[in-house]
Order: sequence, then C-alpha cells, then structure tokens
Amino acid sequence: MMAQECKQIFLAESQEHLLNARTWLSVLAGDPQNRQVLDDLFRCLHSIKGMAASLGYRRMADMAHVMEDGLDRLRRSDSLPKEALGQLYRGLDYLDGKLTDAAAGKPDAADGTDGDGSRGATLHALVIRMPGASCCQWLLLLNELMRLGNLEVCRPDPDAIAGGILPQELEVELRGVVDREQIERRCRKIHENLRITDRTKSISMPALSLQQGVGESTVRIATQVLDRLAGLSGELLTVRHRLQEALRLGQPEAIEGSCQQLDHLLAVLRRQVLDARMVPLETITAPLFRQVRESCRVTGKKIRLNLIGTEVRLDRAILEALSEPLLHMVRNAVDHGIEDSGTITIAARRDHDRITLDVSDDGRGFDMTELVRRARQEGLLPPSREAKLDADQMLKVLCLPGFTTSAAITETSGRGIGMDVVRHTVDKLGGSLEILSGPGEGASFRFILPLTVAILPVLLVESAGRTLGLPLMWIEKTMEVPRQALHPANGGYVADLGPRQLPVFPLAGLLGLSPASKPCASTVVCELRGGHAGLAVDTIIGQKEVYVKPLLFPLDCVPGLTGSTILGDGRVIFLLDPGSLLSSQHGVVFQGETSCI
Repeated sequence: MMAQECKQIFLAESQEHLLNARTWLSVLAGDPQNRQVLDDLFRCLHSIKGMAASLGYRRMADMAHVMEDGLDRLRRSDSLPKEALGQLYRGLDYLDGKLTDAAAGKPDAADGTDGDGSRGATLHALVIRMPGASCCQWLLLLNELMRLGNLEVCRPDPDAIAGGILPQELEVELRGVVDREQIERRCRKIHENLRITDRTKSISMPALSLQQGVGESTVRIATQVLDRLAGLSGELLTVRHRLQEALRLGQPEAIEGSCQQLDHLLAVLRRQVLDARMVPLETITAPLFRQVRESCRVTGKKIRLNLIGTEVRLDRAILEALSEPLLHMVRNAVDHGIEDSGTITIAARRDHDRITLDVSDDGRGFDMTELVRRARQEGLLPPSREAKLDADQMLKVLCLPGFTTSAAITETSGRGIGMDVVRHTVDKLGGSLEILSGPGEGASFRFILPLTVAILPVLLVESAGRTLGLPLMWIEKTMEVPRQALHPANGGYVADLGPRQLPVFPLAGLLGLSPASKPCASTVVCELRGGHAGLAVDTIIGQKEVYVKPLLFPLDCVPGLTGSTILGDGRVIFLLDPGSLLSSQHGVVFQGETSCI
C-alpha cells in the first residue's frame, strides 16, 4: 500500500478513535466506576498508539502510551480522581493538535517549534478593522494573511465573508516568523484606513481551530456499502446491454421494461451514495465538551453539556457548515445565558427527511428591555407600540449584524457577529432557525435542516410563466382554494376554510415577477415555525427528485433562493426557500390564526 494511502487511513481512523475517546471520557466524568467505558477508552488510546508508532508519529505514540499507562493504573485502583480527568482531557487535546498537524503535512516537530520545523514562530492575536472596505478587500486581506503564516483562527469565518457578510472587525490568530510591523505593512497595501490592534498578551484560552470539525477529504465507508455499490454497478451494466439490444431490435416493450428497471436501480444507487455521505452528528458535538470545559476554567462557572440523540446522521457537507454555528450557540450560552451554574442541552432527532436540532440552556433567558430598545433603534418596533416582541421579531433582533447585549467584550463573544453567522449559515443550507423560549425561561433555539443538500425531493410549480422548485420538507399539502373564499388582509389574502383561516400569498408577487393580484386556485400549504401559510401558484406540475447545485456569489445572497437544478429538458430552474420568502410577512404568517390549520 502507498505511504499516502496509509496516512489517509491513519488520519481517518485516529480521528474516529479521538471522537470516541472524548465521548467515553465525558461518560466517565459522571460515572467514574463504569469499568466497561474505561476499557473502551483504553482500547481507543491503544489503537492510536499502535498506528502512530507504525507511521513514525513518535510524539503522538508517546503521549498515547503515557495515557494508556495512566488508565491502566486507574483500572486497578477503581477510582478516577478529578486531577486525572483533567490530565486525560489535556492529553486528548494534545493528540488532536498533533493529528491536525499530521493532516496539514507538518512533521512530528518538537513542542515550541512551528509546523514546518523552524524555531521562533510567534502566535499573533490581532483585531483588524477596515472601515468602508468591500467584500473583495476583506477577501484579499485573508489571502495576504495566509501568505504571511498559518491562519489558525479567523472570526467571522472566511466562508461567511465570501457569502457577503462584511464584519466590523476581523479577529485572527496568525502563527509565523514575521513580526507585527511587517504584518501591518503588508496588509495596509490593501486598505489605507486599516487598523490593527494586538491582543496577543490577553489570550487566555485556546479558540477553536478552523481545522476542527469534519474532515474535507475523507469519509469512512463500511465495506458492505462498497460491496452494494459494486453490485449495483454490475446490474446497471446488464440493464444497459439489454436496453441497447432492445433498441437495435426495435422492441418497444423490452425498451419500456429496461427503462423501468433502470429507474429502480438508479433510485437504489442514489440511496446508497447518500448513505455513504452520512456522518454522525456527534462528529461535531463531541469537541464542544472541550470548549465548555475551557470556558468554565476561565470564567469559574460550573456548566454541564448534555447531548441527546447525536447519533443521528447527516450529510457531511451540512455538518461541516453546522460546526461553527453550534460553537457560537454554546459560547453564547456560557457567556450570556448561564450566570454561575447550569446545563446546556443539544438534542437532535430525525423527522422524515429533515433533522430537528434543539440548543437550549437553563440560564436567565433574554433581556427583553435591551431587545426592545435595540428593536426600536433599528426600526423593527415602532416607538408607540407596546414593549413586547414576538418570537420572530426577537430572532430578527438577535441576528442583526453587530447586535449584542453583552456589557463587555470577551475573548469569545461580545462583538455581535455570532448570531448573524448562525442565521446566514442556516439560510444557506435551506433550513430554518426558531426561538422556542421567552424571557426568564432560559434560551432555546431550534434548527430545522435537510438531511442532505445533494439530492432533494421537490415540488415543481409554475408561476408567472416560470418553473420553480419548492423542497418537499417544508410542504404539508397542496389544495384548491375557491376564489370566493379569499379575502384581502395585511398585504396578502386569508382563505376562509370553515373552522380554519389560512394566510395565502401569490408566489409571483413575493418574487416580484408580477404585480400582486388575487391568487389562483392552486395553493401549496407550507409548514413554517409552528404555523402555516399558502403559496398561490398558476400550476402544480408534480414531484421530482433533483440534484441540487449550490449558488455562487452573488446569487447565494438573494433571499428566498436555496439552489438550482437542471431538468431533463436542459432547463435550469431555481429552488426556493419558503421560510425566507415569507419572513417579511411574519405579522400574518406566524400569528396564532395560522396555528389552527
């Protein structure tokens, strides 16, 4: 086997062992006498030690060996002292760092050297401001920083900046041999008003590396899945030969039968390929234990992280995008929500073709006075209106760029970029974000996300002469609404369906394709944030499974668009996000009148 192939296997398996080791260690923290879990943790470290030693990663092997010896003594003593638990956590962090270095191609360097083996590398923690800078200038700045050294931390995420979210300031941690003056001199060529503040001396806790999360290049696949894929490939070849023969002989019935069998095999192949892309949610939630533990060490708080249902599997691409938002939510709960002690809970469950993820804490909840003040300042709440926000208005205020209720800026929060990034990422994935709790009830947020972003079942509709796609995950049903049952209300219509009232909006009007007029009879009923609303269209064409192509800048910044696809006749159509389209109609769609349908 080639050395590179051995390295990829080592990286994938070691990452999985580290993930399992963190899980077992978190269980031991609450149940130190659990001998089975202690044995499982021992086996994880033993496997890492053996693989690292065989490939020459001596320092990883030595650390795993030390931890293995310590666990062996703990197994004989039947106890787990608190100081031993902390040492094991630090050992796993060390292994994680060395594994990241190995993935980046860095040699097994001694501690105190930089990744390429040179000595004297410095970690620069900087806050960079460029008033009035364009998106292009921010991206040029990031590119220049990466030329100057290893960009270990960047907040906000570079993908968010590329997506059009321009920060007021950029926090970076850059490791390299260049000095502070050289960094500023090189970067000032991009923007003359650039200002850099050095906060290297104030670093008190390690931030999350951009490398953390799901690996970009590898996904472990069970051999059974590969065997099934190989078998399906053989069956597809057989059907192709049958189809070619039927076409040569001009046999219509044989052609139709072969096409039906081909359709069935392609559906099976699609399911198998999507299953191969699925990765457990715990891949990105397990590292959060480290974040909470370090935050407690710095702040003196006592906070417990509780994970429920994180064995559910999602598309790897969704998990990669979800890693940063989850980190922001946990940081917010630690810094703003919980005062002295409490619990942060992340609970996941699968609902048909989507995942529901709840992130909550039992802290003090929202500061309604500050939220109302900021809502009035931004024009979201008229000064004469009662000082009260509904759930959707609260979410809008919390996700404002630069908004924060924090009295002071800390190393991890207080600059007002967290929730903005969370909302942008969820919208980009075609999901939705909701607030479930109110003031004094702790903070509880709900993510609703698709299982995969590659292939989706959609409902094709026609509106104003254009064919468009609506993801089925948001659609409850379609129905015909008589024109006489529609009555104008609040910028849209309300369908009187006997005991139920349904807000209805012409899709063409929401997209700006035609002036708002009385909708046609065909209505798509969408389930959104606990309520319902109807999208009136000209024609309902039918359901279809499509391959989703992501939108590039600037189309990915257009509200309501979630992707595109190519139909069998070669036409390119857009896929829509009903939640974003209807968000401007929250006063009608998300009120109690819609909850009775």
